Amino acid sequence: MTKLAFMSDLHIDSNQFGAFEIETLIQTLQDENIDHLHIAGDISNDFKNISQPFINQLCHHFPVSYNLGNHDMLGMSEEEIRQREIQIQQFGDRQLVSLSGWYDYSFVPEKSEEEHLKNKLLYWFDRRLERTESDPTITNHILSQLESVLQQTTSPILLSLHFVPHDDFILHHPYFERFNAFLGSRHFHTVFKKYPITDVIFGHTHHRFGSRMVEGIRYHARPLGYVREWELCKDFLKTFPSYRFKEDYHPYKRYRKIQHVPEFIEFKKKQLKKEFQDALTILDL
Repeated sequence: MTKLAFMSDLHIDSNQFGAFEIETLIQTLQDENIDHLHIAGDISNDFKNISQPFINQLCHHFPVSYNLGNHDMLGMSEEEIRQREIQIQQFGDRQLVSLSGWYDYSFVPEKSEEEHLKNKLLYWFDRRLERTESDPTITNHILSQLESVLQQTTSPILLSLHFVPHDDFILHHPYFERFNAFLGSRHFHTVFKKYPITDVIFGHTHHRFGSRMVEGIRYHARPLGYVREWELCKDFLKTFPSYRFKEDYHPYKRYRKIQHVPEFIEFKKKQLKKEFQDALTILDL
């Protein structure tokens, strides 16, 4: 039996992973007896100089594979991105198909492509990427490429991607709704239903939905996300209510208030392993 673990959205540069964080992550995975780790995108904003050395360090302890997220693509050419687009690995009688995915605005069909593009150029990280085609065209290309791979597969399939593949996982909150168009595409699930896919693991939203069955496919979403979004920040304020303030529900404001507090620094160290465990999807194959 193989114990296959999935994580996503580690953002090790933004989250300032140092020796303690990396050692805690390795120890957490070892304590879970993980045989292989797959990272479903967004390791860092610099794949060559930050992500790759991090992956190499983890590989001293267990095999690691990955698919790209949008943050990993920063500084990559379109050719470099496409070379990494779809990978296939065999685990016993299962195949793991991994890809980055992309988005086509299909989660927000009421707005025009021009409106979405304007919002993207104003607010979204991907305005910094050098992609050579429109978002719907990129997504259609990936869907076509994925279908070609899946058509040749008869084994049960596990599938990992970075972007959101179903409407059930878009965000219904006034602040986050403006980003739903860039979360993924409903057309991924339409393709998935046609093939023997048992489990799909994804990230990108920074919201942990856990595991959920949708039309015969079990979806898993437990992205780690930015430290300001971690559960331990909320738990700290429950444990130390004297640090609570009127707008402590706001992740940015909450983290700015507590990040340098000695009690929080110590609390974070003690709770880090639990945070990593909560961001793990583990499948026994």
